[in-house]
Order: sequence, then C-alpha cells, then structure tokens
Amino acid sequence: MAAVGLSVVLGWFGYPRWVQRQHDRAYEACFDAQTGKRWRELERLATEWSKWEPHSADPWIFRADAVQQQGNFVAAATYLASVPESDPKFLPALLRLAELQFGPMNRPLEGAATCEQILQREPRSFEAHRHLIEFYAVTLQREKLLRAIDEAIRVSSEPLVAYIYLLLIDTMRVGNATELNRLWLEAAPGTEMFLVAEAVQMPEPEGGIVNSTDKHQLIEAMLKRFPANLELRAYLVDLAIRRGDVNELVEVLKGVSNGADRDARFWRAKGWLHLNRNEPEKARTALEQALKFNPLDWDARNWLADLTRNAGNLAEADRLQGLVRQARKLREKIRETPFDQLPRETFTEMADYARACGATTIADALQRRVNN
Repeated sequence: MAAVGLSVVLGWFGYPRWVQRQHDRAYEACFDAQTGKRWRELERLATEWSKWEPHSADPWIFRADAVQQQGNFVAAATYLASVPESDPKFLPALLRLAELQFGPMNRPLEGAATCEQILQREPRSFEAHRHLIEFYAVTLQREKLLRAIDEAIRVSSEPLVAYIYLLLIDTMRVGNATELNRLWLEAAPGTEMFLVAEAVQMPEPEGGIVNSTDKHQLIEAMLKRFPANLELRAYLVDLAIRRGDVNELVEVLKGVSNGADRDARFWRAKGWLHLNRNEPEKARTALEQALKFNPLDWDARNWLADLTRNAGNLAEADRLQGLVRQARKLREKIRETPFDQLPRETFTEMADYARACGATTIADALQRRVNN
C-alpha cells in the first residue's frame, strides 16, 4: 500500500515535467514548420496543440502565424485574441492584433479599441500610443489627439511625430489621409469621421484655399448632413477669414456646437471678427483664449501683436512678431520634408519655440525626447 502511495506521489510530481516535455516537443515541431514556411502543416500542428494546452500563448500565436501567411486575417485575429491574459505574451499578441486591424483587416476602429485595451494594461506601450496618435491625426479627431499626446508625454512614450501634430494642430493635413480615410470608408461606409477627414484633407487647388470652389461646395454640402461637425466648420471659418468675408464668418460661427469653447480655432476666429469690428478689447480677450488652448498658435499671436503695437507696446509687439516668424519658418521646414526625415535640429528648434511661447511642459518633454 505504501509503495502504491509512493508511486502516486512520484507520478504527481513527475506530471509537470511530462507536460513541459510535451510543450517543448510541440513548440519544436511548430517552429520547424514555421521556419520551413509549411503553413498548412503549422496550422494543423498548432491547432492540435491548442486543444490540449489552451492556456498557453504559444499554440495560439503559431496558429495566427499559419493562417495569416495563408491570407486568413480574420482567423489570425481570432487566435491572437485567444492568447490568455495571464500569459506574458498577451500584450505583444494584442499589439499584433492591432496591426492587423489597422492594416490588412481594414478595421481601424477595432484597432483603436485594441490599442486602448493595451494601454489600460501597459500605459507605457510606445507602439500603442503611436498607433492611436496617428489614427486620431489622420481622422482629425482633435480632442482625442490632444488627449492621446498628453497621455503619451506623461509616461514618456510619445513618438516624435506627436510634436509635429501639436505644432500644426490647427492646420493639420496628413499626407496620405485622404487615401486612408477612403480605404477605411470601404469597411465602414457612411461613417461621419472618415467622410469628413477625407473631404477636409483633400488637396487644395493651385492658389490655395481661397480658390477651392469645388472643395468649398463639397464641405458646405457635407455640413448640411453633419451640422454639428467642428472640423467642417473650422474649414469654413478659415476660408471666410482668408477671403476677408466677415458676414460669412458670422454665419459659420452661428452654428458652432459644444466643444468649440475648448477649440483655439474658434476663439481665434472670434478675435479676428472683433478686430474687423474695431473692438480691440474683445479681440484681445478672444485671442488670449485661443492661446490658452493652443499656446503654439502663430496666427492668434500675429493678430495679438497688431493689437499690442496699436496700444503702443512696441517691444512686446516685436517679441510676438519674432515668435510668429519663428513658427512660420518651422512650418515651412516641416512641410518641405517628410516627417520621418526631419533632422533632430528641427525638433530642437520646435522645443525652443514652445518654450518661448510659455509651453514649458511641451518644450521640456520634446527636449528630453530629442536628447534620448
């Protein structure tokens, strides 16, 4: 009886080693099939493995590799989502899932949700922050973009391109945005966010926005469909100001909805309106509000410089004008060079500009990022 009990105990303690040996054999077989690019064999081996060891990440990851290489992205996503949360490979699997959703699956809304899930577990995930920031920029989700950049900076996990988005936030046009939004519309037809971002970021004709008759008509028609959309109204606000059309600006501002009170573009527009009505104090108040919400706004600072000069403070007006010239030079450099080819010196100049504008948090974070 004692001998039986002893063999049971020895068997119990030997079981984990047996499971580990089985795991290692399955891993080696799958790795060999993967290395040899025998995708159907890998799918079969990993499927069998996942049945008897479903709580391990490895069989699910191998299954995802196998079906992804065969073009079955939906199945790959299912298998990546099956990786147990308790496994250390869970977050890398979610990141791969997000890349599939943003990429070949063409499900960007799901990709964004997956990145948010990653950040709930690991707030410092650089790739999750990067995906979200780029998605919000391409789709002109201004408030979400600013919040995402702020959160990424707070945990020192922001991509350098985030600072370009901050500098160009009021006039942002991402190079491939029209094509990407058009592609995403195929997966989600009629989605307001994609329709608006595609239209607003369409290239302007030669001569700039003031000659953009067809695009203007498209934006006007879209505004009738989405009257509360701030990006459409911001485009029309900018157009009215550039054309010097006070009456048109008044009409556009009448329909502005909730959210505009936190948007520097509309405060700046009100400042311009008050300037043209010869209401300097109201103009100053509005322009200072614009700079409160976007301290890097060179247009608001330019008009504020005019007010300051008219008030007799020439030294302060010259300082403000100097910042405007600095910002415009930076904008030219950025627009002449692809984002990923900008030299570090340009980002140092951006940090200097942000500091001179009083945006010390942005300046310090960017300098840290450049130095690293």
